Amino acid sequence: MLPGRPMIQLTLWSISPLLVTLVAVGIYLRLARTPRLPGIPAFRALVAVVVFWSGCQFAESLFVLPLAKLAALKASYVGIVLAPVLWFLFAIGYALRQSHISPALRNALAALPLVTLVLVFSNAWHGLMWQDIRLVRADGFTALVTDPGPWFYVNAVYAYGLMTVATTILAFVLATTTRPRLPVVGVVLAPLVVSVANLLYLLPANPVPWFDLTTLGVVVAAIILDRTVLRHGVLDNIPVLRERVLEQLAEGVIVTAPDGRIIDVNQVATGVLGAARSEVEGTPVTRWLPDLDAAAVADGRSGTLEIQAHGRYYDVSGAKLDPDAPTSDVVLALRDVTVRRDTELALRVAQDELQRLVHTDSLTGLHNRRLFMDRLDEELRRVERHQGCLSVILIDLDHFKQINDRHGHDVGDRVLVAAAARTRSVKRATDVAARIGGEEFALLLPATDAAGALHLAERLCAAIEAIDTPLMLGERVTVTASIGVATVTGGSDAPSEVLRRADQALYRAKNGGRNQVCMGEP
Repeated sequence: MLPGRPMIQLTLWSISPLLVTLVAVGIYLRLARTPRLPGIPAFRALVAVVVFWSGCQFAESLFVLPLAKLAALKASYVGIVLAPVLWFLFAIGYALRQSHISPALRNALAALPLVTLVLVFSNAWHGLMWQDIRLVRADGFTALVTDPGPWFYVNAVYAYGLMTVATTILAFVLATTTRPRLPVVGVVLAPLVVSVANLLYLLPANPVPWFDLTTLGVVVAAIILDRTVLRHGVLDNIPVLRERVLEQLAEGVIVTAPDGRIIDVNQVATGVLGAARSEVEGTPVTRWLPDLDAAAVADGRSGTLEIQAHGRYYDVSGAKLDPDAPTSDVVLALRDVTVRRDTELALRVAQDELQRLVHTDSLTGLHNRRLFMDRLDEELRRVERHQGCLSVILIDLDHFKQINDRHGHDVGDRVLVAAAARTRSVKRATDVAARIGGEEFALLLPATDAAGALHLAERLCAAIEAIDTPLMLGERVTVTASIGVATVTGGSDAPSEVLRRADQALYRAKNGGRNQVCMGEP
């Protein structure tokens, strides 16, 4: 920049964006005091982005440096791309009477504007938004002029499409729900003013291509909407229509004549019945809900029925429209209770799981001592009753305390889990494997004699000795077990007596050098 040349210029071209900004701020402050009615949050946000947009235009008109002017132009596109989206959200919020629009819809609408913003701020690398950006000087004013690129027209088509759809929705809803025609004129005229202002700016024959009338058009449109819609209370004074009552209900509603024929349904109910309104009206309700006792429901009794076509459950309640009349139309309300039933089922599953955990060792997944003793008691009574046999195997890991002390509890836990896996691998489906102490395991073998138990115990002893547990530093842990076996044939031994004999055999195995199996005394 040349020495002594000013960095700021204040000319007549700065007055319009400044006035637009001030007027938009005034409208926003008035909207801030408006009750939170459907559509108002989006409309308030629309005016806010216009404030930002026109503020950026004012800043651009003041700057002389090209980079500063270009930065203000790019920043103004935040308002340019968001304004049509917010106008559409205002229309949807107003038409559907919803203050909160779903995030999915907002994200979908904002996808293309987001791409546009990325292209705006990276235009120097691709020229998709503007093919040329240059400075022009006229009457002492330095202005920035752009030649549109391909994406400029994509964004314009998208913006005009959103405005057209939103305006059509608003006009239709207002025309069908309000008597005065002024609000309809207002919502059509407002975007028309914006479109005309924008088209004048984009015309190739525009003698002042640096002067964007669009923000001025937006402010005029906001004033029109304020005078024709907001100040007349149209947003919060829409007559209540039949659709507004029935279609907003979460429950399905079916109205039947005294003879059981359907005379009206809402949209939710047609989904329950699986047919369009035109198909169900005039037909017997029991044709669609064969399990329904319509008379009982009409008398005030309700129940739960399953709609087989959809596999869902509904709580059905009914009431006469005229309780005092001998015959009357009946209103049936169908409330979907599938989630509640699923929750109850999940609760039962959780209770079953809790019951399982009560009898399960959390580390190894084997049964715990409590369940083992219960099953041992049951099997001993069966042996006494039928003169059968059973065997009990007790397993104690050799030198386990030394493993814990030397290598830590993490390694010890890994050894226990591995030993449990070996125990589980050798047992039959009818056998009961349990962890009954720190490093102690037990196997209950129904209908198994001494020879069969001894053979299984020796296989288990070898399997535990084969456990391979490498440590992080390359050292390996040697795992062995001492095993005692006791067998019961007929008789009426108590559980404690059987365990005592198996325990004595286990200690003989330990005293005999460990890593071996010993049989208990008969």
